[in-house]
Amino acid sequence: MVLWLLFLPFSLVIMAICYLTNPFVVLLCDEDGELHGFWNRWQTHDNSCNPSDVTEHKQLPSFLLYDWKKHYEEYEDTTPELKAVNRKRWFTRCIDPNFTWKERLQRYICRAYWLTRNCSYGWAFWTLGITPGVHWITEKNDGETNYVHEDYSGWWLDGAWKYKSTAPICTIFGWILRWNSFLGWKVDENAKCDTRAMIANRIAFSLDRKGAP
Repeated sequence: MVLWLLFLPFSLVIMAICYLTNPFVVLLCDEDGELHGFWNRWQTHDNSCNPSDVTEHKQLPSFLLYDWKKHYEEYEDTTPELKAVNRKRWFTRCIDPNFTWKERLQRYICRAYWLTRNCSYGWAFWTLGITPGVHWITEKNDGETNYVHEDYSGWWLDGAWKYKSTAPICTIFGWILRWNSFLGWKVDENAKCDTRAMIANRIAFSLDRKGAP
């Protein structure tokens, strides 16, 4: 908790700077959607700047999307830095660099959107993240090995903890106002080993129509 409170002001300042600079930094991407050197901190630690998610899941209006499958392919791999903290990431490889001017503009918008949607993730993971030293216990059941999360060691000082809430606050004209908060560290509780966790500082709200699935 103490470490998180110390890092929080830096995280907020860096996030504000990234929101302002994302549209310019994204211009430095190479053809595969990678930012290099110092600018890599603007990029998410687990993906390139042109993931398939944006286009295939239609996260933007159709007229802003380009034919991603024509130009890219996606694969999962790791790097020496990520391997050291037991993480993998998604890469995109350009298979057709022949973009029209319209497609280049659409790709720029998609890249800028992705960095803004996941603002300052590289900073939050590499610079302000922690490898928390979460303890694991091993259980054997009918010959199978299960890895069970034991506890967050020293959470009050510098260990891993998180608070995530989507609890309802009130109902307004058939809409449910909810918390949409995530504080602490984004610990992968499904991992079977200690992995690096990025800092989280989201305090927000969401609206859901009452009775919607």
